[in-house]
Parts: sequence; C-alpha cells; structure tokens
Amino acid sequence: MQLIIMKNAIKNILMTLPFVIMSCQDETERITLDSPQDTMGLKVSSSDVVLNQDLGNEEAISFTWGSAANRGEGTKLTYYFKMDMADNNFETSIAKVEIPEGVQSISYTHKEMNALLSGWKVTAGETAMLEAEIIAEVSGGSVYMKPEISKVQFSVTGYYIAARDLFIVGSAVEGMDATKSLKMNEVLSEQKYEWGGHLKQGDFKFIKSRTSLTPSYTRGADNNTLVYNETDDGTETLFHIDTEGYYFITVDVEKLTIASEYPENKYEKVWAIGDATPAGWTIMNAVGLTKINNIQFVYEGDLYGGHLKFPLELREDWNIPYLMPKTHDTEPGGDNTMEYVEKEKVETHDYQWKITESQAGSYKIILDTYLMEITFEKKPKIEIPDNLPIKAVWMTGDATVTKWNTPFKIAFLYNPDEKEGTFVWEGHLDSGEIKFPLSNTEGFECDYLMPEVNGTSVTNALKMVRKNYPDNTDENDYKWRVDEAGKYKISLNVIDMTVKFEKLP
Repeated sequence: MQLIIMKNAIKNILMTLPFVIMSCQDETERITLDSPQDTMGLKVSSSDVVLNQDLGNEEAISFTWGSAANRGEGTKLTYYFKMDMADNNFETSIAKVEIPEGVQSISYTHKEMNALLSGWKVTAGETAMLEAEIIAEVSGGSVYMKPEISKVQFSVTGYYIAARDLFIVGSAVEGMDATKSLKMNEVLSEQKYEWGGHLKQGDFKFIKSRTSLTPSYTRGADNNTLVYNETDDGTETLFHIDTEGYYFITVDVEKLTIASEYPENKYEKVWAIGDATPAGWTIMNAVGLTKINNIQFVYEGDLYGGHLKFPLELREDWNIPYLMPKTHDTEPGGDNTMEYVEKEKVETHDYQWKITESQAGSYKIILDTYLMEITFEKKPKIEIPDNLPIKAVWMTGDATVTKWNTPFKIAFLYNPDEKEGTFVWEGHLDSGEIKFPLSNTEGFECDYLMPEVNGTSVTNALKMVRKNYPDNTDENDYKWRVDEAGKYKISLNVIDMTVKFEKLP
C-alpha cells in the first residue's frame, strides 16, 4: 500500500514539471537587437593594391568613411579600425586602432602593408584578399546599443624584400669616390645599418649606391642626427673624424639618427700559433700580429694546411688565454665569430681554425676584438713571368720565427707593382742570421741566394749571389746578419741580383 502511494506522488510531480518550465519561459523576455544600418560607407583607395619596395615609406592604401548615425542625447561615438585576411571573422586582425576624434581616414605605407602580409604568412609576391572594418561604438546611453559597422574587401600583392644598400664615403675612408665607398651591414630592412672599421682623420657621409654621391645622408643639427639630400646643392655638412682609429657606427635612415662609438682597447698584443702558420707549434716563435688601430689586429703572410689559434700571451708552459673559434675546425668562409677563452678552460676547450691543403696560400687576417669577428682574405695567386731566372724564393735562419726548420715556410711574394723581377716579404726578424732558399721540398740540399761576403749586415746589403748545391755548403754557406730585431721589408730582384732591407716603424 505504501509503495502505491509513493508511485502516485512521483507521478503527480512529473506531471506538473512542464507547467513550471512553461511558466518560467513565459516570464523571460528575449530581445533581439538589430544591427544599425551602415551609414559610414567605408571606402578603400584602391580595390587592387600592388606594393612596391622602392616606394616603401609612401602611402600604399587609405581608408575613408563618413559619420555614424546619431544615437541620441548623452551618447558618444568612438571609432575603431581593424584589418585582417578576408572572410576570417577578424580572428587574426591587427590590434584594434582607436581613431582620434574628428578623423575619418587612416592609411598605410607600402612597407607597413608588406609587413602585415608577412605576419599573415602570405607568400611574398602572391595576392591576398583582405578585409577592413570601421566600428562606431556607443557609450553614455541609458541602454546598450550595438555598434555600427562598415566593411570593405580589397586585394593586396606583396613583394620580396631585396637588400637596400648604404655606403660610407669620404676622406675618412677611401676618398670622395663612390666606387671606393664602404658597404654597411643592413640589420633591419631598409632602416637600420651598422658598420665597424678603421676611419682616418677626415670627413664622411652616407650614399645609396657606388655609382653616385647623391642622394645622400649627411650631418643634421648635431652629430647624432642625419639629413637626407636628394641632390648636392653645396650646403651639405659632412661628419668629421678628429681621431684616427676604429669606429662602430649605427645609422637609422627612418628615424634619421646616427650613433658612433670609439671602443676602448681590449688587448695589447695578439700572436698566431699552429702548424698552419710559419711558427708551427713552438709557442715562443708565435707570429706577432700588427695592431692597426684601437681594437683591430692583422696578420699578413702564408697559411698552410693545418690549424691555428691566437694566444694573447707567450709562455713556455702554454698556460695562457686565447682567441678561438666558437666551433672547432672552423674553416675560412665559415662562422666568422670568435671568443675569448681564459687559460683555465683551454684544456677542455682547445678550439682551432682549420686550413685545408686546398685553402693554403697567402692571407690577410683581420681580428676585430670589438665585434669579436675574424676575416680571412686570401690573396689572389700572382702569375710569375716565364722569363724570370728564379720563380720562387723562401727565407730561413735563426732570425726568423721558423729558425732553421724544414720544410721552409716563409715565402717571398712576387710584386708586379715594383720593378720587374722583384719579390717582397714583410715581417718580424730577431737578431741572428738569414739566407734565401730557392726550394722548400729538398731540405737544406737546395740552391740559395746568399750575400757576396759571409756575415754581411742587412744595413749594408746591396748585392746577392746564387749558389747552387753543393757549392753552398760548409765554408761557402754565407748568410746575412740581422743586428737589430724589428719589423722589416725585404725586396729581392732576381734579375739584377740586388737585395734591399728596410726597417719599418
């Protein structure tokens, strides 16, 4: 009996639920707000826009609109602009742009639009359909009012970003000759440029090509500002360098700003060591680099198949710091950055540059200790005239970094700019003796160029003679004598058999 009563109670409750639900629905008033009619009429300046990199900062597209409908007393309209790929419901739109009061237009440059296409992953050179909208939002009313919206679609074709060069020209570099100007590094497309290098005392400005000195960027109101000149009307003010040395320059051609830094010296001396150098792995024979300004060092000479690194001190126990590549076996043309390695870390971090046999030759190496970069410049092979009686000359002796070791590694270079038949070498000599082998593959049993009198001082050297093996051994083994250590330039003429030693500063 109790079970029947419970079932009837549940049945009665369930029968009343639809009426409860219906009653709640009847008490809720659903209001649907219609979107306001578009009275703004958003317009685009062109329905098919083709962007051009050469017009970067010029207007590419503009949008205009009229006033939205008045929403009544006490209300205020605020306008916002959005843009996105078409038919994307503005899900990847640019950030909503609030339009200043009284303004009824907005525009974008070629450069800005191309950057937007890139952000939307549109392939350079392809055409994309875009959509823009202007939104008039209402505030201040007693009830909520939907914003008025106006939309427009249009197509845009972007461009591949090509490098836009900037060069330094003037008496502070290689003279006021556009063809000899120095190229800067473009670090932000068409806007920011950097350059580090040696500047002489003199003037300079910036140009866009190596074919003309105009248009140009010159000194503005002060040394931190630029002014752009389409032509040179004689009123240009150039930047001036008082102190010769290394400078690091940053230029922003959009903001028209320039920053120049004269870095402080980091290292007093740098040497080269390794079997790729004439010194081999004899640390105390390491080849000293020449300091060319406040932070740059240069090595000029032969490199052989092998390895090299740059010690910053010379000690018999090799317990010294170095300049090394960031990756072991880095070759010329690879990563040009380097790093300072303190002596405590050398044992586990002994990285070296690698020169392959095919890369061996005469080099100019520049170490930039500010940018921490290395530049390998391989000098072109010079053709030796067929009519020369001698076509190759080396140097050996205890006055050289290679001492009396073989094979001979210090080679003279033929110089076509000097008198015919002249070979030249520049570098450091210690006090001691030297002579000039004519082969580096036969050990000491080869022909030599020697002084006429044994022990002739390099300060008195004028003539030399060729002595062929074995007529150059024992008592005929003549050598020149270097009394004062220092940097020398040696010029040999194998036609008139003269030698000239010049002690350099």
